[in-house]
Amino acid sequence: MRLIDEISPKKLRKLYWQRKMSSPEIARIYHCHQKTIRRWLTRYGIKIRTASEARTSFGGIAISRKKLKKLYFGKKATASEVAERFNCCQRTILNKLLEYRIPIRTVSEASALLKSRYPQKDFDGNLKKKSYLIGFRLGDLSTHSESKNSHTVYVRGSSTKPEFACLVNRLFSPYGHVWNKPNKGQINIKCFLNRSFNFLLPKKDLIEPWILKNRKCFAAFMAGYVDAEGYFHISKNGKSSKFGIQSEDKNILFQISKKLNRLGILCRPPLLCRKKGTIYEGIINNEDEWQLSVGRKDSLLKLIKLIRPYSKHPEKQKKIMSVRENILERYKKFNIYQNTR
Repeated sequence: MRLIDEISPKKLRKLYWQRKMSSPEIARIYHCHQKTIRRWLTRYGIKIRTASEARTSFGGIAISRKKLKKLYFGKKATASEVAERFNCCQRTILNKLLEYRIPIRTVSEASALLKSRYPQKDFDGNLKKKSYLIGFRLGDLSTHSESKNSHTVYVRGSSTKPEFACLVNRLFSPYGHVWNKPNKGQINIKCFLNRSFNFLLPKKDLIEPWILKNRKCFAAFMAGYVDAEGYFHISKNGKSSKFGIQSEDKNILFQISKKLNRLGILCRPPLLCRKKGTIYEGIINNEDEWQLSVGRKDSLLKLIKLIRPYSKHPEKQKKIMSVRENILERYKKFNIYQNTR
């Protein structure tokens, strides 16, 4: 809020003592903070009300118990909204609620009624986009909502790589506010979305049936999961390349393995690579960690063809292309026929 440039002692005394307006109410008129008004009161030598004088001044608003209860519970108005309607401060309404013995909402109940301060837009319902976001969320994001009645779905993530932060901003900024905060080389991200993103709240070690049944939806899900957890690698001598995912989501990896084999992308079942409780690079595994990998050249090309149209991570896209070029160069060098079926 900006500071007011000038307010006359006569005007301020009239508002404060004759019209019995509170500091917050005067502050709203002059678009400043209530502390600014109190400073001007002190500067002009205008006596500031005592607590008892304030209660006497503001306790006499004309609102019946029936009317207050209807507004507060029937129309779900907040105390500040009721106060604005009766041209008084929020504390006055809270005092009236106590006086009439009307139960005051808990913090969680009150927060559920508050609308987000940031503009929010509904998700457009595109199934491929939805599949990608679910895959990306299960791989690298956490989500929560403060209560069942809350208007906001919070999506959080953190990374040391700026590319990750840029991707999260690109994915969610069209729908709501994205907050970024660098902290000791790490970027913490928080997104404020509306309830049309409820589909991101569940965290299950499971790919939903509607994703598995549709090839394009599965490809988009796979791209999102790979953008979060997967990697493409070329050996130092350039004679081999592979794709891999390491994750604690055992069931998801087994579902992916089964689906990939059905699509002609041959891979072995996931293997246990790190047991629960193992400490690696200072991080302890809370659950068993599993690894899924694809190493056959023809299967790698099919996998790349499947997920490349849906991948959105710039770093992963570059690696995907470098692996593809490496395989095609080896095909050309050894005159190997590429199986595209």
